[in-house]
Amino acid sequence: MIEQFQVQGSKDKYIVYNKVLGKGAYGVVLLAKAVILGSYHAAKIISKKSLSQTDISNLRNEINIQSKLTHPNVVAMIEAFEDNEYLYMLLEYCNGGCLFTNIQLSGPLREDKALQYFVKIVKAVQYLHSKNVLHRDIKLSNLLLTSEDQIKLADFTWSTSLQGGYVSPQICGTLEYMPPEVIGNKVQNEKLDIWSLGIVLYEMLHNDFPKIGSLFFKFGISDECKLLVKQMLENDPYRRPTTAEILISPWVRRFHRYKELSINIIKSSNNLQDQKGINQYSFQTGSPLGSPLRAGLGTPQINGLGSPLRNQLGSSFGFSLNNGLGSPLGSPIQSPMNSPLANIGKRVATEPTRISAQKLV
Repeated sequence: MIEQFQVQGSKDKYIVYNKVLGKGAYGVVLLAKAVILGSYHAAKIISKKSLSQTDISNLRNEINIQSKLTHPNVVAMIEAFEDNEYLYMLLEYCNGGCLFTNIQLSGPLREDKALQYFVKIVKAVQYLHSKNVLHRDIKLSNLLLTSEDQIKLADFTWSTSLQGGYVSPQICGTLEYMPPEVIGNKVQNEKLDIWSLGIVLYEMLHNDFPKIGSLFFKFGISDECKLLVKQMLENDPYRRPTTAEILISPWVRRFHRYKELSINIIKSSNNLQDQKGINQYSFQTGSPLGSPLRAGLGTPQINGLGSPLRNQLGSSFGFSLNNGLGSPLGSPIQSPMNSPLANIGKRVATEPTRISAQKLV
């Protein structure tokens, strides 16, 4: 079993470890470390032997688009290069894992937590649309978390550039997140990504896909949230909101009101302590005033992101202070598995636990 190997890029030499971070339509993503800088990255490795001309075109397009993107909620591309056998894409490493795995392990998110992530996702998509880029594969497994609980949009395999606000019909992406105009092979615009955002929001709150046509919402979801989900899942793309409209929707504005209330309460509490010199005015965590978000946005429940989570590959997620990170990443080659390079030449499912989810070429 190969535990590690080295590859030479244009910016640095990289040690690639036998630690699988993910699998995509064209290959595998492994952990890598830059020799000179000492930074950790995600190395997307694709076997050239397995590529058709269409595949090569898609990969060149992915590299061209992602290399030009700079946004705090979009995974950055460090560099891309190739040797005789493989093509390598060195990407920003998000060591918190993907949102799909986190929700599978710890259950659906509280509404306030879902909104915290969702606003950042929408801002990332808004940035893409401002650059005339459609992502076309927004889903939980393409939303990655950092150890600081920042969320980032990844995997630009199916991304494309808008021409005059539209793109030609093409069936691509992941089936459960496809809007009607993609399934119907019709002309597409930026509202394609809005539909996928609606599926993502529903899935974050329910750990399940919505049943289009008869949406069911669990108890405790606010009316403002329900309304936004319904608007994003309109069959007519022209009736779906833009990213700008989502960010000023009643749901988002309501969240900001609660956030401002929380800040004002903390400030008031601190002022009282400063004036009196005692702690009798401090709000307790369990009181409604100690956490207005818990009282106002959905049913509170224990969130597993507050404790370390382990996936089947042995990686740690969340805010654990004891997750083996003696170095920034712990032992990157501790995974007891056969060499993942054996699978690079094969197309593999992005989400093997969800059989119906698939890439369509």
